[in-house]
Amino acid sequence: MSQPTNVYTTLADVKNSLQIEDSNDDVAIQAAILSASRMIDEYCQRFFYQEGTLLAPATKYYTAYSPWYVETDDIVQLTELACDVDFEQTYSQVWNLTTPPLDVMYEPVNNPSKGWPYTRILAIGSYVFPYFFPQTVRVRGIFGFPEVPYEVELACKLQAARLFIRKQSPFGIAGSVELGTVRLNSRLDPDVEMLLKTFRRNKGLAY
Repeated sequence: MSQPTNVYTTLADVKNSLQIEDSNDDVAIQAAILSASRMIDEYCQRFFYQEGTLLAPATKYYTAYSPWYVETDDIVQLTELACDVDFEQTYSQVWNLTTPPLDVMYEPVNNPSKGWPYTRILAIGSYVFPYFFPQTVRVRGIFGFPEVPYEVELACKLQAARLFIRKQSPFGIAGSVELGTVRLNSRLDPDVEMLLKTFRRNKGLAY
């Protein structure tokens, strides 16, 4: 059975945490992993897989609110930046990203040292951003995170296990009278929220 794409834990890891050795529930566990991964994306307002490659970069469009910088989604590597200075959707102004002196810098500058992406592009060269028009900045490259953080992997494993257990507890209560019970709700597990708190973006912008 192939694993769903763009998920943050594996079938084997979740089965091991649940002490499941057979394959009878593999489909249900895979569905829980996929659901948990997308719940994490929604909670954090970002994703931790990579979108685009150097050979086939992803394309996104942004509105600059300053001539000097533009806020973006998480960027692992930029391959092209072009602006629509005439508001004709031609994006004819292509910025220099490779040969010094460059037209751009990236922030937060220390993010790569801790395995985080950039979220802001600065204009430092020949051009400024056309902030007086909407959606005039076109960015191509690799988006997301360089690698899935271990906190996200653990959060996904915990949440996927919780979702799978909930399937076996239709009234939202797991456990027994002898050992105690716990209520299972549809929101993220509190431990999962604590693991993800550092990665959560504020209204689409990084803290």
